[in-house]
Amino acid sequence: MKFWKVALIVILSALFVFLFLRRVDFLEIKKIWRTIPPMYPLGFLLLALPQYLVRATRWGLLLSPFKKKIAMRSLLNFTLIGFMVSYLLPGRLGEIARPVMLAEKEKIKKSQAIATIINERLFDLLFVMLMLVAYLVLGLGQPSPTLPRLRTLALLLLPAVLLLFAIITLANTEKFFPGTERLIRSLTRVLPVRSREKAASFAVHFIRALNLNLGWKGILKVGGLSLLHWSIILLSYWLLMRGFSGLAMDLPTTIPFLAVIFVSAAIPTPGMAGSLDLASKYALTGLCGASAETAVAFTILFHFLLLAMPIALGLFALWREGLDFKIISRLKKKDELSTVL
Repeated sequence: MKFWKVALIVILSALFVFLFLRRVDFLEIKKIWRTIPPMYPLGFLLLALPQYLVRATRWGLLLSPFKKKIAMRSLLNFTLIGFMVSYLLPGRLGEIARPVMLAEKEKIKKSQAIATIINERLFDLLFVMLMLVAYLVLGLGQPSPTLPRLRTLALLLLPAVLLLFAIITLANTEKFFPGTERLIRSLTRVLPVRSREKAASFAVHFIRALNLNLGWKGILKVGGLSLLHWSIILLSYWLLMRGFSGLAMDLPTTIPFLAVIFVSAAIPTPGMAGSLDLASKYALTGLCGASAETAVAFTILFHFLLLAMPIALGLFALWREGLDFKIISRLKKKDELSTVL
């Protein structure tokens, strides 16, 4: 990643951390932490395991049009490695590294593997927004001045995701794909001659791979796994909140909190530092009237636990695959990775 991009990410992260921690009584935060029963953080950690298993299973379904059978061990290992890399390095590098590494091992096109990550994220966004819309429409949880802003967020993002799926499907139809390919090749003419054909070929395969060739049954399975995945995450946050006396949130009210931190996690700071924290503080104080100290105490704890499990398991997965961190620096030199970065 270029120096100016890294510098910008670091500056943004530092600014968010400053805003997150300003005017906070750290002695009060320590007192709050001492009152938390250990069973709640432990439950949060244990629920991380089924999350990654469900995510790996869903990834295998998205990859099935390109290779029918991929071992669950490989899917889980590279899922964990990807999250570990994203949490340790800036720029969400793991989102590209994990499909590229899996593609090399399983002998499938890297463009196809990368496309599955885009679809994975679209399904994530779709189901988080659907949960938020259901929360708003059904009038669940507690009234809050934050909800009108979340309603606007849902009204913008949910149609945008559905439109993206529609555009991808339309661009890949027999009638429109020749035009899609011509557009790609015309856009790549700005590139040097030596890399033009390779880039065009990569883009064509990538657009093709975005099309969900799973049939309705397969798409419903992916949707069901997405719902299960985010339900487990929702339960884990709500369980951890129960350990804080200053967080009187019921399970439905955890849905808008989850939506806020999900969107904030898209900012590519290292380990979501600052962006996730500030969004969490804003959501907790706005949704349930939590004190700044309670919101900060909860956020620091859940952020640490959120990173600890995939980093530890990712290191173990890296060892199981016979890899080390040198593979990341080698991947940066590959065309498929460098074009995205």
